[in-house]
Amino acid sequence: MNKKNVITYLVIFNLLVILIILLSKIVLLKNFIRVIFSVVIIPIIFGVFLFYILKPLNNIFLKRKVKRNIAATLTLIIFFFVASGIIKYFSDYFIEQFINVKSILINLIEQKGGMDDIQDIVKENILKSDYYSKFLEDIQSYLYLIITNIKRLFDKGMQMFSNILLVILIVFYLLKDEEGIKELIVELFPRKYRNKGYDIVEEGDELLSSYIIGQAKVALSLSTMMFIGYKFIGMTSPLLLSAVTFILAFIPFVGFFISLILPYIIAIALGWSMILKLSILVLIAQTLKGRIVVPLIMGKTMKIHPITDIFLVVGAASLVGPIGAFVVVPIYSLVKMIFRHFNKEMEDKIKEFKEEG
Repeated sequence: MNKKNVITYLVIFNLLVILIILLSKIVLLKNFIRVIFSVVIIPIIFGVFLFYILKPLNNIFLKRKVKRNIAATLTLIIFFFVASGIIKYFSDYFIEQFINVKSILINLIEQKGGMDDIQDIVKENILKSDYYSKFLEDIQSYLYLIITNIKRLFDKGMQMFSNILLVILIVFYLLKDEEGIKELIVELFPRKYRNKGYDIVEEGDELLSSYIIGQAKVALSLSTMMFIGYKFIGMTSPLLLSAVTFILAFIPFVGFFISLILPYIIAIALGWSMILKLSILVLIAQTLKGRIVVPLIMGKTMKIHPITDIFLVVGAASLVGPIGAFVVVPIYSLVKMIFRHFNKEMEDKIKEFKEEG
């Protein structure tokens, strides 16, 4: 590459950066991008994620010669039954926890003097004229806020419903028309790169499948270890805390440590003994995860150095938020894989040119 081409590429790059900066100043464009991200991009991300989670079950039906549309329908039905059971179980669990907290508070009140003292405080203080008028003003302001926010809550509910419906449709059509979608992606490549495009799509599909299923197994293993550990050390609400670990463990490296914020807050409230026991549990879980769970399940799937992984996740979280931290590693791996394919082709052409020369 000569000096003139280098200068040309640098000028083009600088112009693109300036264009992006200027476009970011346009409020209308920023709002449009925000809407596209929340209405289109996020459902696609969750739809692809759920597709790869359900793909092994769908493949079982396909191997039994079930038609693709029927296999996709059966897969989603089974998923809905399992998800409904999990939601029902956790909802009952949360209600149980709420009742336990309520009974603890009532016992504490009775130990401190009973409900009669509270009623006396209400009569002496709250029912005075100043407090009473202020109380009525607060009630009016709260009612005004509730009334004015009903429309916003309705809009948020409709958006959530439409996003869930869109995710379900994306998963269904990915399960039903997987091969056709791959062919459409391959056709996006220029004609002379179609064969290479097919290899890239197939390898990318395998890479995403290995990563998402592997992360799900790692998250399940880690949350199971934490649940057993929480039960062993006597931590409050072990199932709830391990469920938080399972969700956040899909974010590589950083997610597990974020999930420890709530347990440590509870441990601080319970005393130094619980802090020490929790710290030992975290050390054991992190060691087992790094030495056994991740190497055994993930192997060399992503082929990314841990330091690179951490910088990617932290940077994406700062720029885009939790969604960025969730998707940055597989996106980086896909880009790296595509670059490797075309870089190999370039090296082969240079080698042929040297041999001919």
